[in-house]
Order: sequence, then C-alpha cells, then structure tokens
Amino acid sequence: NMIGQRTIKAVIILTLLLSICGPVSAGVFFDDFEDGVANGWREVAGEWEVLEGAYTLTAPAEPDKIAMSILDSPWEITDGIITFTISFNKRKAEGTERPMIFFRLEDDENGYAFRFRGDDKWMDIGLIEAGIYANIRGDPTDAIEIDEPSTIKLELEGNIFFVYYNDVLRMRVGDVKSKFEKGRIGIGASNVDTPIHFEEIRIEAEGVTQFIPDLRPVRPQELLTITWAHLKSGNP
Repeated sequence: NMIGQRTIKAVIILTLLLSICGPVSAGVFFDDFEDGVANGWREVAGEWEVLEGAYTLTAPAEPDKIAMSILDSPWEITDGIITFTISFNKRKAEGTERPMIFFRLEDDENGYAFRFRGDDKWMDIGLIEAGIYANIRGDPTDAIEIDEPSTIKLELEGNIFFVYYNDVLRMRVGDVKSKFEKGRIGIGASNVDTPIHFEEIRIEAEGVTQFIPDLRPVRPQELLTITWAHLKSGNP
C-alpha cells in the first residue's frame, strides 16, 4: 500500500544519509596554517613560528628536553587517524633532524610518540614519560627521503598503531601494556639541526571538531574517511 511504500522509501533515504555522513559523533580537524596563525597550538618547548604556510620549529628546546607544541583541543582521542606532512630546509637538512608526532598525551610530559629519523632511514614509536622518550619499536625503510615533503599517517586501533609513510604501510606497533588510553595531539622534535616544517595536520576520530578560534565547516563527504572505525570490528 501507499503508506508502506513511503515507509520503505524513508528508511532507504535515512540509510543513505547515514552512510554518507557517518555517526554524528565522528568528525575531522584540519589545519594547513595557510592563514598565517597557529590557532589552538600551545608552545611547550622550543621556538615555533608560522612561516610560508607551515608551523615551523626554528630552534630546539633546552638541552635534554624535547621540543613540543600541543593542540589544546576541547576533545581527546583514543582511536582514529592522524596525518601529518613534514618538510625540511632542502639546502641544509642532513637527516639528523628528529621530527616527532605525539598522541594520546595525558599532559605535557606523558603519552605516545612517533619519531622520524631520516639519516638512519628509520622510524620508531615509543613512550614519552616525564618528558623522556623510550623506544617501543623501530623499523628501517629505504623509502625515506628528506629532500621532499613526507606524509606520515598513524592509524590508532586500541593498543595497535599502524604507520604509513607516503601512503605505504611501514610499521605495525603494539603496546602490550596499553599505557595511555586517550589524550591530545602534539608535534615536536628530539633534535633540530635545521627548521622543521609541519605543513598540515588532519585528525579524524569520534568527537573531533574544528574549534574556536579556528572554526571551519567540515563537509559531510569528509566524514566518509572516518567510518572505518565504525565498520571494523574486533579491535586488537
């Protein structure tokens, strides 16, 4: 009958909308620093400046300290996708620079970290505890090039972390102790020989939003990339 057909159509339309938009609680944060400011970022150590569309670490922290800037977001994340693009001074970079990505930061000194070691052709993931880095696991990859921008993507699934370098899976790292369950995002370095440029950052996870003073609309299409977290089952 007519009522039944309308009900079926309504269900189909609702299903399509949900498949496009994803769960209401899922969202995206993106910053490419093209506006010349680093809204929401808080310098913890080292000297930072927005230069030519990149958030740039221009000077190291004090000796024995890790340079860091934390995104003081109103949300924290557990599982999700974190994507960064980094580059160096092409004429001076030697690969001894050690850019880092911090995640699940409980505070300014405790959380997880990814470290990029260009001259060693090596990447590793470890713990930051009391401001000191301790390696969990590292893997070599001849693919590392410091002459061109590098895009690092971290997929966080429970206590398992997947590392992609320029869209190629390079590492699968687990923390059997599940030391840190949720927290904020940060960037930094354990060594700065030449300026390190963080050109853009994208965070995709439940509850994530653009936030004031850097509020930008997020299109429904952007939410498609984060539905992976809701389609997968049996997280490690």
